[in-house]
Amino acid sequence: MRRRRVHYLINKRMQLAFTARFLIVTVLFALFIGFLVYVTIWPVASGFVPEDLIDLVQHQIFVRTILFLIPAVFVIIAFSIIISHRIAGPLFRIERTIDKVVRGEDVEYIRLRKKDEHELKNLATKVNDLIALVKKSREPSKSNNLSQK
Repeated sequence: MRRRRVHYLINKRMQLAFTARFLIVTVLFALFIGFLVYVTIWPVASGFVPEDLIDLVQHQIFVRTILFLIPAVFVIIAFSIIISHRIAGPLFRIERTIDKVVRGEDVEYIRLRKKDEHELKNLATKVNDLIALVKKSREPSKSNNLSQK
């Protein structure tokens, strides 16, 4: 059995825009929660830290936060590209099939993968219904052409 190559960036513009938005929202949310935790805990924790170590502790908190965020950003990017692939792939297939129908070409029914978004499967089903109607409407015209010859 031949393995198909997977292209995760089917619609680069849409997927990268989705990834950027998701990344910005996630990082801002993480920074907000981190700030809230810091503001809530630091007044209590600073009472247990000797005066001469407070700057060092604050620096360590900042450095560790940044060191945590860097790999988290890459994980967020990877997951958002995979998630957007499950949207962009079916949309690409549906759009390509509709283009063929508009050009009058004979088309196959759309089949989506199991992991593709459920709502897009509903859209593919409706497009398949439309394809069936188009195929059915073309059948009489084919038989009329044959009988006229």
